[in-house]
Amino acid sequence: MTIQLPQHISSGRSHRVADFLRLTGQQARLALDPHYQPDPVFVLGTGRSGTHWVAWILEPHAALHTLIEKPPIFRWVTEMAIDPAAEGRLLPDLLRRYRLEAASARPRRLLDKSHPNIWLAEKLAEAFPAARFIGVLRDVFGTVASSLRHEGVRYWVENWNAYPVPNRFLGINEENRDAYARMSLAGRSAVRWHTHLRRLDELETVLGDRMIRMRYHELQTNTTRELSRLQEFLELEEPIPQPKVNSDSLNRWRKDLSERQIAEIRSVVGEDFDRS
Repeated sequence: MTIQLPQHISSGRSHRVADFLRLTGQQARLALDPHYQPDPVFVLGTGRSGTHWVAWILEPHAALHTLIEKPPIFRWVTEMAIDPAAEGRLLPDLLRRYRLEAASARPRRLLDKSHPNIWLAEKLAEAFPAARFIGVLRDVFGTVASSLRHEGVRYWVENWNAYPVPNRFLGINEENRDAYARMSLAGRSAVRWHTHLRRLDELETVLGDRMIRMRYHELQTNTTRELSRLQEFLELEEPIPQPKVNSDSLNRWRKDLSERQIAEIRSVVGEDFDRS
């Protein structure tokens, strides 16, 4: 069964002329070579956690070729995150597409920001033994407030019952389904944040030194140090360009969230609310 995804996740056309020309020829032959070992970088996290910002920071680097939610990749990844049953149908296409994109990007290294890959990380790690993973985490209040402002991200918690349950993408299971249905949008967004936090914890154990965790707050307040850490992790010879930092985003949630919403968020995530 194909999941109907919202219109804001464009399916695009993988057969568009520009892509077709770029992904064929010598690069395509290289991608089909069984001895070719791509070394892609995957940016993982939940919506509105800073994954976009991390990708934008890395995009200008001369050694990287960055994709940000590119169709059809992003649509495939999102569908599989929502419905694991779709992996049998879509995962082979996704892996082939990544090989083509990585071969076409040479000599630069492919970096893909399709953050729902957080739910496919083990399979990506197995398919690409040289791959690296950047897990991005933002504090729950900032993430929830930003999610409520963003129509596309808010869509998921507004229309959750249009998708299968259990739903790892949103953090819904049979045990919490009734409670989830009664929650406000802020509470549901907190559930999503919490399940992604636990998933990052799990991936740190599974992926070991192949994953680095980037904290939004630290990237904002200790930018030079964090970029140096990321440069070392990715083994980049040239420094990562310094981004423009908008520190106002760190505390905007205090104006956006009501006391009632803050209390509900705290009750959902428990003692994990300050893990960022």
